Amino acid sequence: MLVLPLLGWAMISAAGDPVMLSSSVQLPALVAANAPLFALLRKAHGYLAYLLFLTVLLHLAAALFHGLIRRDGVLQSMTGSKD
Repeated sequence: MLVLPLLGWAMISAAGDPVMLSSSVQLPALVAANAPLFALLRKAHGYLAYLLFLTVLLHLAAALFHGLIRRDGVLQSMTGSKD
């Protein structure tokens, strides 16, 4: 979860665009402007974003499996309910 924003920051830096946190706060470039590096970082950023999304979906599926199929109390311990 830390790598994805850093990869995005480096990707925008490689594109030669400024990385802005707000209208007055600009972050320094992590890498110099470089079109081939931008293409590589963009692809890596996309793959990692899909991987993070897949991880969230699998975690949700596992929680539902424990709550609805196994009924072993794991989902209840995660949600904090006592029923």
